Amino acid sequence: MEMNQSEKISFSVERRRRIALNVVGSIVGLLAILIFLNILGMRHFIRLHLDSRDSSKLSPMTTEALKKLERDVKVILLFEKELPLYSSIDNLLREYENASPRISVERVDYTREPQRAENIKKRYQLVLPELKEKTYFRNLVIFDIPGRTPRVIYEKEFSDFNVNNYVSGKESEIKRVTFKGEMLFTGALVSLLESSQKIAYFSEGHREHSLKDDNVNSGYSKFAEILKQSNIEVKGLSIWSEKEIPADCSLLIVGGPQDLLTEDEITKIDNYLSRGGSLLVLMPQLGKTGLEPLMKDWGIDVKDQLVYDPVSHWNYNPVVTNFNSQSPISRPLFGSMLLLPLCREVSKSSTAIRGPDAPQVVELFRSSTSGMGVSLNQKGEVVTEEGEQPAELSMAASVEKGALAGVRFGRGTTRIVVIGNSRFFDNRWLDATPANRDFTVLALNWLLDRTQLMGGVGPKAILEYQLSMSQAQLHLLVLIMILIVPGCVMGLGMIVWFWRRN
Repeated sequence: MEMNQSEKISFSVERRRRIALNVVGSIVGLLAILIFLNILGMRHFIRLHLDSRDSSKLSPMTTEALKKLERDVKVILLFEKELPLYSSIDNLLREYENASPRISVERVDYTREPQRAENIKKRYQLVLPELKEKTYFRNLVIFDIPGRTPRVIYEKEFSDFNVNNYVSGKESEIKRVTFKGEMLFTGALVSLLESSQKIAYFSEGHREHSLKDDNVNSGYSKFAEILKQSNIEVKGLSIWSEKEIPADCSLLIVGGPQDLLTEDEITKIDNYLSRGGSLLVLMPQLGKTGLEPLMKDWGIDVKDQLVYDPVSHWNYNPVVTNFNSQSPISRPLFGSMLLLPLCREVSKSSTAIRGPDAPQVVELFRSSTSGMGVSLNQKGEVVTEEGEQPAELSMAASVEKGALAGVRFGRGTTRIVVIGNSRFFDNRWLDATPANRDFTVLALNWLLDRTQLMGGVGPKAILEYQLSMSQAQLHLLVLIMILIVPGCVMGLGMIVWFWRRN
């Protein structure tokens, strides 16, 4: 049977041209639709977190705070992209950017863009926490709001570490167990956006440590840097020369006085606390300060004996892992380790007043159950007190009064933190472990009542998954991924090609 003429020319040149144009038009239209959808998606999108444990998922408190943000915030991520921590920080910052148009992030990898990194270093006068001199610094995040002191967050602040398994020999390395990115970022925003500047007065005139001193064994220059980074203005104060503690004092710091404070100065401090003030007392390792009776009135005993832990120590100095979960200062430090010089015993007084309106005293960290009360002889050697029984001995305590709902004392809540050795905050010990600096920041934030603004934001656990496979299973997996899967795809393609050809 012969084909008619119309069937022979059914795929003429003209028809093939129309088919080709139709295909090209369809492709162009599809590309246009895809481009339009991408543009629309960039402006209007929804991010879904399928895993509730995702460390980049923002808490409701942070989300609400970002919605109310009224000032532009410049964030600079100065970080090497190849580091494991970079992706966690970058993903979290993208969440902040997506939650508020007021947040803008500049990302700089100093290994690829050294000149930009150098300009940032000069602009913000970056200083290594461990070193005196200004140097090329790296791996940090800067929050900058015009008119405020920038908040710099260093790499080691982002994580808590599990040192217990390392010390006990169960693991060969110290592992990160939490990621504190959101807590640090939201905390930086809160401190930068506070309506009033926080002012800390540092006691002078009794041979205290100096915030301007960069001496490794006595200076407080690193502590001064932490105060500055926390957006706290610091002023010196000779208490004896003032009628009373200044009204704009947000925090009074007494840093290891070597000379006794006078009764008049003690009275002024007591009046300040009664009005709802905040006090940080850093006791000298030896000798009286005159503050001991006042601290006892507020429920804290400061003893002359030092705390030595024969089970957990480094050159006789305590290694602390025993933290009190009842305090917002010490609770976040679980799994961490404090290294501090020999401290006095600072504990809750047995004669402390009890009752709902009494000062609430909490011991912050203690030795192990093997703690011993000791003294130092003339050679500086540890001497155990005769008849001393091992026990958990406290080296720091906090006091709070006026925290009950509807109860206010003067201008606010009275808060006190007492630490058994002022050298804990000096340049040598402040960075002895990451947790030493963490404790300092936590104590300052609690004393300044910033923890209430940080409700619901805390460290997020880093989950570790382990896949155990035998050597035979590993070889089978390699075979499947390299040969079987690609071979199946290729075979299916050849079957389709052969079927369409016939």
